[in-house]
Amino acid sequence: MSRHPTKSPPPVTYTARPPLVGPVLTCGRCRRVHPFPAEGTGVRCECGWRYDNDGGLIRESFKPRLGA
Repeated sequence: MSRHPTKSPPPVTYTARPPLVGPVLTCGRCRRVHPFPAEGTGVRCECGWRYDNDGGLIRESFKPRLGA
């Protein structure tokens, strides 16, 4: 087995979204960071959990991606 003298460069994530500014919401399951939802709206995490802002109270619900 050969050994490489140099380490691999650090990974880079490319996204079309601008950096998050202001309050954020961190998913309690997968730790992904989302912009904090405005009142009356919500955000769905890629792990399947949905976080709805109901008058300043965050309500959690699980909805699988494919509705299964």
